[in-house]
Amino acid sequence: MADIVVVNPATEEVLAVIPAAGREDVRRAVDEAEEAFHKWSETPLRERGRVLLRAAQYIEQSAEELVRILVSESGKPIRDARAELRRAVEIFRSSAEEARYVLEGRIPRADAYEYPPGNEQRIVLEAREPVGVVAGALSYNNPASTFAHKIAPVIAAGNTAVVKPSTHTPLTALRMAELLRKAGVPAGVVEVVVGSGEEVFDELLENPKVAGISFTGSTAVGLQVAAKAAGRGKKFMIAPSGSDPAIVFADADLERAAATIARARFENAGQNCNATKRVFVERPVFEKFLDALLGKVASIKVGEPMDEATDMGPLISEKMVRAMEGFVADALSRGGELLYGGRRAARKGYFFEPTVVKFADGSAEARVLREEVFGPVLPVAPFDDEEEAVELANATQYGLQASVFTADYRKAFRVARAVRAGAVMVNDSTRVRLDALPYGGVKMSGFGWREGVRSTMYYFTEPKYYVLNVG
Repeated sequence: MADIVVVNPATEEVLAVIPAAGREDVRRAVDEAEEAFHKWSETPLRERGRVLLRAAQYIEQSAEELVRILVSESGKPIRDARAELRRAVEIFRSSAEEARYVLEGRIPRADAYEYPPGNEQRIVLEAREPVGVVAGALSYNNPASTFAHKIAPVIAAGNTAVVKPSTHTPLTALRMAELLRKAGVPAGVVEVVVGSGEEVFDELLENPKVAGISFTGSTAVGLQVAAKAAGRGKKFMIAPSGSDPAIVFADADLERAAATIARARFENAGQNCNATKRVFVERPVFEKFLDALLGKVASIKVGEPMDEATDMGPLISEKMVRAMEGFVADALSRGGELLYGGRRAARKGYFFEPTVVKFADGSAEARVLREEVFGPVLPVAPFDDEEEAVELANATQYGLQASVFTADYRKAFRVARAVRAGAVMVNDSTRVRLDALPYGGVKMSGFGWREGVRSTMYYFTEPKYYVLNVG
């Protein structure tokens, strides 16, 4: 097995060389997690909550160290990395706090039902009990917050976790796991395995000791994971891809819309599932909006991620740079007009310029208007009426999130209801995500249970009924 080489995408320097885990290593991790499950699941909820709160405290105290690790391996600008670490801390805290409510159980009234006879003599107690070992796959674009989502609510509910970080960004997860152990998370409750996705995840999917799968990644791989998990009777939670549209009406605050959309597209070099990836603008203000947008894009500072002034850093790899070049070439061959950027930046590292492509018709068959573009390329096209705006927004296989910009809230809600998405923001960014609430979409952006602090705890526990005959 080849070692895992972790590279700084801003400098192309090697940060670490990590031995790749093989299937035997993964089996060992699962065995340890299953053994730890029996004791951890019986640990009183108040104690599990205290451990999670201590973990949040240790992560918070080590934030600057973690930020530097995160920036160096992901290329995320340092200001954004700090925001992600704050988010991870809050996911741990909210998991500790929400668990008492999600897991509190209930007492259904048996005497409300005629059958079976004698229900007036029965007391029914419903409890929620953890499922066991839950395996997780982390994304490279948010290595700290996806670690928190795959770990905190899962272990708060009494499960144990085996997670595989992206081979691009394993160092953040490894350091966070060390902090969890320091905070008192018992051995085996959280296991981190670093290796190739296929080898590690095949074992996790096939291992009978793994009860559930939580996956963040592309729709194509997510579909394979879901099919394999379902075929083996495992619970699965998939956080897949998106191609989120923003619809801008003529009565919108164009400056505000342009600023919000520029941030939503180019944050983290466009490497976010819920980044704004397509923009449709009402024709009377199309050129005016483009002027405002280009002004915002021109002000984006692309540079060294550790620089406090940097707005946008590199893509994660050379492969992704080539992918952006392919998207731009395809767009220009299908009627797109390049308004800004469009090239690899002339510097060391995997930098690609913030790019804006104008289309005269939003129904063009360009890939940037149909596929998920996981990088800093933004297509913009006009529309003539609400019906066309909705049609264009719905013209992909994805339906994660969307935005509508207008001063007319009746129109906003009409359009929001018609757009097929898991969430629609009005005069706000597609990047809005409330971590405690379910996050996911429809169509190819939504299969399996939705991720979120509450929903994850609910999904990776099962109801169990205790029936007492007191007659």
